[in-house]
Amino acid sequence: MLVALLISLTLPTMLSFMHETTSNIAEEKAAEIAEQIAATVEEMSAGGPGNVRTVVVPIDLLATIKLSIGGEKGAADCTRIGWKADGREGARYLDGVIVITDDGNPLIISAGDSIRLECTPGTWGTVKVVKA
Repeated sequence: MLVALLISLTLPTMLSFMHETTSNIAEEKAAEIAEQIAATVEEMSAGGPGNVRTVVVPIDLLATIKLSIGGEKGAADCTRIGWKADGREGARYLDGVIVITDDGNPLIISAGDSIRLECTPGTWGTVKVVKA
């Protein structure tokens, strides 16, 4: 009886701790992927017009993690790569480059998605993103 009481008192705390740990790991993974994409975009921008790259989001990423990239020129979305992971949000701001989309809305990507990044001809510091 004492063991059952002890388990019933500690189980909720342990489950909460495990959930928090899982959430932290998911958020760290999302931040890592956003950093990798941002580094690729910034590197491409430095190379100038004509650069094209394809980036694949790892398939082992949790399905609950969504990344957003790009937006309308002049909007805040075009200067950052954001993520949502288990109710938490974060962003990695781009340095000296903007990312635009065809429709002006941020492109939402998740596990296994592939995106095509292209430095637009005649324009330095602007990268266009589309799903590949």
